[in-house]
Amino acid sequence: MKQRKEDEEDQKDISLAFQLLPQDISKELLEMDIDEMQRKIIEIFKLNNCTIDLREAALADYYTSAVWWAKEQGFNEQQMSGFFTAVHTLLENIKEKHMTLVDNMKSLKQMLVGIGTEISTDFTKGGLDFLDLVQAQAIIKYITNSLFQHYRLYEYMFSNTQAEEIIGHEIQIAVPKAANLPFPPPLDEGIEEEVINLYLKEALPAPASTSDIWNMNLDYKIHLAESVCLNRRLQNLRKQTTQKHTINLESDIFSQLTAQDVQEVVESVAAEMLGNLQHEVAVKLQEKENAIITKINKVLKVA
Repeated sequence: MKQRKEDEEDQKDISLAFQLLPQDISKELLEMDIDEMQRKIIEIFKLNNCTIDLREAALADYYTSAVWWAKEQGFNEQQMSGFFTAVHTLLENIKEKHMTLVDNMKSLKQMLVGIGTEISTDFTKGGLDFLDLVQAQAIIKYITNSLFQHYRLYEYMFSNTQAEEIIGHEIQIAVPKAANLPFPPPLDEGIEEEVINLYLKEALPAPASTSDIWNMNLDYKIHLAESVCLNRRLQNLRKQTTQKHTINLESDIFSQLTAQDVQEVVESVAAEMLGNLQHEVAVKLQEKENAIITKINKVLKVA
């Protein structure tokens, strides 16, 4: 009987403050900004997968917004810690006990019992009796707007498993050929084959030490050497053919000319050159003649 009375007295003196958030942590949270507060809450409740898990993300968001709201209301450490215990209890009722909206509202009502009244010895406290009536009304309004109005969403979130989505993307990458090949394909885009054979062939990687690859390498070198020699022969042959064709063409033209044709060509060239010379001489004589006449006229006028 005595033990029962002691339990009842302990139950009457129960307080929701500092159950989840001790006094030092509560004071530290009230001094933080919103980002630091969220990181601290994630660390305290070990919500490390909040970036990929919907439940942990919702809890981290709700806990952070609740503490920040308490800070904006000017709650002290005790009031903020008790308020946080209340919202944490309501969320746990949904998550673990699958409590209905009506039952959860009754749970909140039970936690608010004793606020603003003198509690008798036979009256059980709710645990938030350190709040006043104005603060209690603000808490009821906040929880109603943030939790009770979205109760079905929280029920659905805590009762259904989140589907895992695997996002993949295929990428096609073109890689160069292996360096252990005897020779890669020759670079013929804008580079002459002779330049490749003289300069680039030396920089190619050495072949593997097997007889087959060595024979392939030797055959390739012989083929390149024959190609270079053949190209040079073709170029020389083209030059010789062009020179012979030019000489034969000139000899054929002069062999077809007669003495009369040669005389006409010489006369036409001489007439063109001498005609221009005669015209220039006549112009100069006319200029000198005009100058002399001008001087004579000046002398006669003076006399």
